[in-house]
Amino acid sequence: MKYISSIIGLFALLFLTTMGGCKKEFDTPPLRTLPTGSVLTIADLRALYVNKTVKIIGDSSVYAVVTADERSGNLYKNIFIEDNTGAINVRLLNSGGLYEGDSIRIYLKNCYVSRYNGMLQLDSVSVDNNVVKQATGRKRQPTVATIDQLSGMQAKLVRIDQSEFTAADLGKSWSDAVNQTTVNHTLTDCNGKTVLVRTSGYASFASQTVPSGNGSLIAVVSEFNGDMQLYVRNPAELTMTGDRCTGGGPVDPVAVVQEAFDNVTNNIDYAAAGWLNIATTGTRYWRGRIFNNTDKYAQISSYQSSDANNISWLITPPVINSATKKLSFSSAVSNWTHNALEVLISTNFDGSNPTTASWSSVTATLAGQSNANYAWVSSGDIDLSGYLPQGYTGNFHIAFRYTGSAPAGKTGTSALDNIYIRD
Repeated sequence: MKYISSIIGLFALLFLTTMGGCKKEFDTPPLRTLPTGSVLTIADLRALYVNKTVKIIGDSSVYAVVTADERSGNLYKNIFIEDNTGAINVRLLNSGGLYEGDSIRIYLKNCYVSRYNGMLQLDSVSVDNNVVKQATGRKRQPTVATIDQLSGMQAKLVRIDQSEFTAADLGKSWSDAVNQTTVNHTLTDCNGKTVLVRTSGYASFASQTVPSGNGSLIAVVSEFNGDMQLYVRNPAELTMTGDRCTGGGPVDPVAVVQEAFDNVTNNIDYAAAGWLNIATTGTRYWRGRIFNNTDKYAQISSYQSSDANNISWLITPPVINSATKKLSFSSAVSNWTHNALEVLISTNFDGSNPTTASWSSVTATLAGQSNANYAWVSSGDIDLSGYLPQGYTGNFHIAFRYTGSAPAGKTGTSALDNIYIRD
């Protein structure tokens, strides 16, 4: 027994000695280094694209600051960067890792400069393999711009002052958080210029209500097939609590209405000082249209609408009545399916919800089934005295109401131009 115990003790001693002598030393991973190569500015980067996608082959880098990131959910696998020469949209291979205010170097080898529906982008960037973070907290100030200037500011961080969302968007949420679908709203200035503000249904603020006042909006500029768009980083950056300059409440009455739609933006919801563009059923609004660069007008249709029904109103500013007031306008149809347009008059509309006011039909000559597509039909001068109480000295509104339904096949287009109310 003593012999067996001695053998066991010897093996235990050998085991402990062996373990003590084989203490593992873990290898230190090598530091990841990326070549710098030639240094390009963002302006240089944008200049590489000449009507076709370019793959960057050699060693080169661009230094920039992140101006918009993915944290709010309004952008996904996309960031925006800017330097002193310009800005560009960066499409990432994987989400996460880069944040607003990060000063970064992007190693450009095997990345692409391409265009997606008009938006120039630096594509196929790997945060792990192409990006070196230089510093944090280097936030850039937005460039002050007007809506008219946005076409030359692709990917820039901008601030638009004296702006507001159109009356049609008031009370609505930024996006559809329930179905997680993207929603467009229309931003307008006090001169009637408009631009789309696009918000993802995955944005953390999707269910919040858009601001109802006038003020400043901060966003990055995008583009889709020639139409400029804005992406808000954070609604907390918006200061829009001032008095509105268009719609959404009482406005000063006018003696004359003259609207030839000369300031519309193609395929953007119509907005102009004093006018209201309201959808009381569905999500279709009167939109600006430009044909052959010269023919400008407003139109609406239920074609391909996902709504069961569409009821949409285009309402004039309040008009000061006189015994000789007359209304005239031109109307047109396209792909006629039904008589969709009505002309109405009200003396008690308060500038908010048209369904709570009293409206009377105005008899007018309108384009219809017998007219060719976009053949303009004049209403002639319509004497409004017969539609108002005798001796009435208050104000009135004229409304153009469109009714359609895609499920019922009522999808025809109605168009308006040259609306005048005068003595």
